[in-house]
Amino acid sequence: MSMTLQEIAALVGGKLEGDGAAVIHGVGPIEEARPDQIAALDDARFLAQALASKAAALLVPQKLAEQIARPKIVVGFPQIAQNQVIEKLGLWKLPWPAAGPHPTAVVDASAIVGADVAIGAYAVIGAGAKIGAGTQLEPLAVVEGGAVVGARCRIQSHAVVAACATLGDECVIGHGAVVGGEGFGFGFGPRGPVRLRHLGRVVLGNRVHVGNGTTIDRARFGDSKVGDDAKLDSHVHLGHNVVVGARTIMAAHTGVAGSSEIGENCLLGGQVGVADHVKVASNVRLAARSGVAGTIEEPGDYFGFWAKERGVAMRELAGISKLPEALRELTRLKKEVEKLRTKIADRP
Repeated sequence: MSMTLQEIAALVGGKLEGDGAAVIHGVGPIEEARPDQIAALDDARFLAQALASKAAALLVPQKLAEQIARPKIVVGFPQIAQNQVIEKLGLWKLPWPAAGPHPTAVVDASAIVGADVAIGAYAVIGAGAKIGAGTQLEPLAVVEGGAVVGARCRIQSHAVVAACATLGDECVIGHGAVVGGEGFGFGFGPRGPVRLRHLGRVVLGNRVHVGNGTTIDRARFGDSKVGDDAKLDSHVHLGHNVVVGARTIMAAHTGVAGSSEIGENCLLGGQVGVADHVKVASNVRLAARSGVAGTIEEPGDYFGFWAKERGVAMRELAGISKLPEALRELTRLKKEVEKLRTKIADRP
């Protein structure tokens, strides 16, 4: 498929500056886009690449529009607009067609399956499960009996939605992810640790993305919760009774221990670790590999192990880098002091 720049501007609700009749056949990154492609610029860091780009036109935000003297479409959110173009041109499609149950799928007779649900090869839907309209189960996906899955969700291959889980609409559960596995809780008996039974649920809001291999444990009692529009990268782990606020994003290998609470609009970098029974305020950003052992009450940027306000942590790091020089200076001063003491002692 192809589109003119005028058609793209209408599609994304943007302001066109340039030849509206120019034909676009695809989308590419700024530095590699071809003359028949459109690219997105959303950050001033890439301004030089944008000015040198061979793309036919650029999708740009208003704040950068005056610096781009070439064909462009000015939009509020260039990356989102680029997504619209990709989908309209047919460059991205679901890997499995939405066309009813595969002959090898196992669907319990008591399950409630909505209209236009696709069920892939060897997928399983247990007794009493509820699947919303337009949802897609890829091959080997499992929705256990009693689970509730909203409309237009995607449960990818080898993912498991456990019996205790309730998913909102338009959620994505990545390959091999587990929503609702038993929590990591043990009591100690006469022969050592004994797994404690977990009776709670996992409740996901709408449009939650759960990455490949990510695990969300069911609550021991009550609910583990993930708010609307939260996005969890691959290999993220949320322990039992964890609460994650709306629109929070967690990068790969982040782990949140049991009964901790992460606020709304937070950003957690890769390999962040949050201890149990900790609360993190909304609008907090934690740099990669930060460790959180205590409550963070104020919004802002935090960094380090254990995490501190970013400015404090960076000053401490800068100070550590100066320690060898400071120790050498301290040694020199001690020698000077000893010389002075010797001179004073030798006086008649």
